[in-house]
Amino acid sequence: MFETNDQARLQPSIYFVPEEGTHRWAYISQTANNEWFYVTYETVDEEVVCRQQMMIPIAPYVLALATRDTPEAFIRSVQLVSPPWLNERDTWLMEEIKEIRQVGPKFVYELSDGRVYPAELAALEAKTMWSKGD
Repeated sequence: MFETNDQARLQPSIYFVPEEGTHRWAYISQTANNEWFYVTYETVDEEVVCRQQMMIPIAPYVLALATRDTPEAFIRSVQLVSPPWLNERDTWLMEEIKEIRQVGPKFVYELSDGRVYPAELAALEAKTMWSKGD
């Protein structure tokens, strides 16, 4: 999950006035060493296209957002931000996802280049929960 700290909360300014009920933060913290998602959500209003980036801490929240997709408002892309224990590298990586699948209670991520995390679940039969083409 992500956390915010009062010391990181930004005060409204004449340049960045948040909508009512929202707050702006200089930074947030991640409380676990787990994967998270950088999601680009697109809305189209006649000729105006607006893209908003969201940092989402767990796959079920991404899937819940995807259930609200319409032709006018939808997930444009999902990038997996994976820790070293998941991506089997020495550092965190941010990579585009092609599909999110589920094997029992676990999620499996197929990347745009065909790699699958976690690798040990790649060969198991899984239910596709979200696909970039949807």
